[in-house]
Amino acid sequence: MQDVLEPQLSAGHPLVARARQLVPVLRGRITETEELRRLPDATVRDSEELFGLLLPEALGGAGAGPREFVDVLRVLAQGDPSAAWTLSFFIAHGWMLARWPEQTQRKVFATPGPHLVAVAANPPGRAVRVEGGFELSGRWAYCSGVLNANWVQLAAKIEGEDELRLFLLPRSAVEVPDTWDMAGMKGTGSNNVIVDGEFVAEDFSLELHDWLSRDNPAAGLYPEPLYSYDIRDLLVFLLPALLLGAAQAVVQDYRDRLDTRREAFGSRITGDTDAGQLRYARTVSQLRTAEATLDRAVRETIEVNAASRASMSDEMRANIKLDCLSVGRLAWDAIQTAVRGSGAAIYRTQDPTQHFLRDVEVILGHLTIDEDGMLAQAGQVLLGRATGEKATKNFT
Repeated sequence: MQDVLEPQLSAGHPLVARARQLVPVLRGRITETEELRRLPDATVRDSEELFGLLLPEALGGAGAGPREFVDVLRVLAQGDPSAAWTLSFFIAHGWMLARWPEQTQRKVFATPGPHLVAVAANPPGRAVRVEGGFELSGRWAYCSGVLNANWVQLAAKIEGEDELRLFLLPRSAVEVPDTWDMAGMKGTGSNNVIVDGEFVAEDFSLELHDWLSRDNPAAGLYPEPLYSYDIRDLLVFLLPALLLGAAQAVVQDYRDRLDTRREAFGSRITGDTDAGQLRYARTVSQLRTAEATLDRAVRETIEVNAASRASMSDEMRANIKLDCLSVGRLAWDAIQTAVRGSGAAIYRTQDPTQHFLRDVEVILGHLTIDEDGMLAQAGQVLLGRATGEKATKNFT
């Protein structure tokens, strides 16, 4: 029998294998992670090798690309979507940190790692230019992983200017009120953060556009292709990879249950019934379609970036976004199909399926995978009705 959990894109990469080793560890800590409402310190230590997945080799990283990123996230989500969410952000945010100017990187990476960055952009804060830098203030929401982080990257508008700017601060410089009280994704610690008049030196700030684009400061520093990508060309895969991995875990648990659970009002094992066989076949079909769709989107993104230094067209970016939305929808459909055939026992507190179900429902509420908004924007682009220069700016 083919294992629905087996990664297809980069199965031979050592960090994919390391992520696989962490799956039972993460699953065994689900209760602890939810009670802490952040990653346990042991999980951070156990995952330390993964934080360098996307860092360039010059900084001691693995220099990996989108394929490895997608597979590592997908595998981690099979253990615990909440933990995988935070770990995936630390992996991606390390890559984002290495896109800052060289002088900033020298100061940050001069200290021992891991360098774990929590990021918050909305609502943007406010900053005032002062001698040598900026005075930053604001309250930002959904700063995932901030309780485990040692750096925080925040977005703000400069007083009297229109463009957003990024600010990099030590974790100790921000206040973290206890605001994360959720039914799902409890372990991400996505609290608000508050800054009140904190001084940020000039070289720890950066124009958002300079950091987002293919011409970001790191493009001329490192040979790895990922450092000349638009930021959207990687981040668009984060949520679909997590959703697919979570769905694969739920379906695998359902597959195992088919060999032990008996049909209602009967004595047959559910896997011997037409209903059980049909339902399982449907989940496998949904997952295979989702995996193929994600694989195609990753492959096309790599090919487009390799073929030209020009930015990806809005039309291509809209199609990639549609693929990612489809992956999320198929993953959710597979989960629902499995859940409807599993009985009420999966809602016991200690059963991992109910935990995965709650986490996935919260992930699907994220603004970057909200189908109503994203489908409408993609339709505008593909029909030639998009207005403005930033029609696809939210396609992450």
